[in-house]
Amino acid sequence: MATEPPPSPEVIEMMSAHPRPSVVRPGTDRAAHRRALLALPVAALLVSAGCASGSNDQAFDQATGVEQQTVTATVTAPTGSTPTENTPTENTQTGNAPATDGFDPANCDTDQTGQDITGDVVVRSGQTCLLSDLTVNGDLDVHHDGRLELRGVRVAEDVEAEGHAFVLVSGGEVSGSIELDKGGEAVVENVRIGGSLESEQNSGPQRFEGNTIGGDLECEDNAHVPTGGGNQVAGEREGQCAAL
Repeated sequence: MATEPPPSPEVIEMMSAHPRPSVVRPGTDRAAHRRALLALPVAALLVSAGCASGSNDQAFDQATGVEQQTVTATVTAPTGSTPTENTPTENTQTGNAPATDGFDPANCDTDQTGQDITGDVVVRSGQTCLLSDLTVNGDLDVHHDGRLELRGVRVAEDVEAEGHAFVLVSGGEVSGSIELDKGGEAVVENVRIGGSLESEQNSGPQRFEGNTIGGDLECEDNAHVPTGGGNQVAGEREGQCAAL
């Protein structure tokens, strides 16, 4: 029988740190015992490498010489379209949306039909504003050289035009007054006016016909005497419009 080589220093250190293997009893398989002893140097090297790298993923059973592995399972949450608590599930709108995309009531230079407008509408110099079949919940102001056409429109407050190029108010209702000053042509027909209709110092022709006026009908210093008739006036008919 061959003599076994002496154990290495690493094996000696391990044998001093752990209990010595049990003595082989009679009847025990010497070949299995020999294999277990021969595996000790390999186990020592594995333990030494594991300590050097700081890895905790592998363990070694010194009694059996079998290397054990720790299996780590990674669970990945499924990715899908399931909404979370803070994820909106449908498109909703809150508050008052603009009348239509691109419409700016502070710079009315377009056509607008059937969509009510919140706040004041301003027609600035050189702009043309055409509104029909809607409500303006505020004032309507026309600046110098602006053009305004209202057809079947309800205005919650006043219509004020100064230096305008053209104003047409046909049908609908103006809860406040209509004031036309120092502008060009104007036509007001078949409109229910809660306040007064005033026309002063306009250079273009003026026509006022078939209106119901809760206040006064006043016309002064216009370049052309206003025309029309059939107006129902609760207040006074004054100046150039006395006969209308």
